[in-house]
Amino acid sequence: MARFEQHLAICHQCGQQLDELSGLVPVLAELAPAGAGAPVPPSGDKVLGRLLGKVSDERKTRARRRMFALAASVALIVAAPTVAVLASGGSDDVQARVYAEQFKGTDNSTGVKATVGVNEKKWGSEVGLTLAGVQGPLTCRLVVVGKDGSQQTVGTWSVPTAGYGTSDQPNPLTLDGSAGMQPDDISRFDVVTSQGQRLVSVAT
Repeated sequence: MARFEQHLAICHQCGQQLDELSGLVPVLAELAPAGAGAPVPPSGDKVLGRLLGKVSDERKTRARRRMFALAASVALIVAAPTVAVLASGGSDDVQARVYAEQFKGTDNSTGVKATVGVNEKKWGSEVGLTLAGVQGPLTCRLVVVGKDGSQQTVGTWSVPTAGYGTSDQPNPLTLDGSAGMQPDDISRFDVVTSQGQRLVSVAT
């Protein structure tokens, strides 16, 4: 009986058929001629009721779990920042998105290489960064510098000890973000550490 109950709890088709058959119990009881046989014992009704209850409870539990999972997914989407950072394989030109314009820069003193992609949007610029040759541990940020001297931070991230685009970690870092400047208003992009050191600058 226990295995049967477990199967009913997870099998939607059998559970549905059991729901349909449960409605026949009182009908069959009325059709049975007097003395034709022993009446359905109360224990049978109790067992059936218990089975139906367990199936119903299990279905409610699964529905709640699906709702909680959906709510958690929505919460993550709402709470997620506009910046996505990941270590990706391939060359330092690999971008998570396709960008209309790409600019490259290398700092000979730090050895850091950067490729910045830009897409024009009504609200500003969609920005993508691929960074290689950076060793950690560091906390860095990508800063967009306007032609008027104004600055905006596109994104902030941490660099592990192995770094990105190094012998210990050959995959570069790829970052997607946004800025409130139009591409024509941007002068350059700087990758700066939390201590203020500029690792690389990319002119547009």
